[in-house]
Amino acid sequence: MKTLKFIFMDFVSAHRKGLLALVVIVASFGMLFKGLVQKPQLEQYRNEITALQEKIEEEKERQNEIDDLSTKVNTDEYIEKIATEKLGLVKSNATIFYDISDEN
Repeated sequence: MKTLKFIFMDFVSAHRKGLLALVVIVASFGMLFKGLVQKPQLEQYRNEITALQEKIEEEKERQNEIDDLSTKVNTDEYIEKIATEKLGLVKSNATIFYDISDEN
C-alpha cells in the first residue's frame, strides 16, 4: 500500500506542467489584485508629492525674498527711509516743508 507521501509525489510528477501553470496563474492574479488595492494609495501619494513640490517652490520664492530684503536692510538708503517713515527722524541738513494749506 502506498503512503500519502508517495501518492502526492506521483500526482505532482504526473501533473507537473499543469501545477506550474496553476501556480503562475494564481501568483499573477495575486499581484494584479494587490496592484488594484494599492492604486488609490498610490494616487494619494502622487497628490502629496505634487503638494509638497508646490510648497517647496513657494518656500524657495520666500527664501529669495528674505535674501533680497536682508541685503537691502543693510544699506544706508533703507536705514534712512525707515528712520524717516517710522521714527519721524530727518537728517540734520534736510530741508523741511510744511503744508499750511487748508486742504485736509
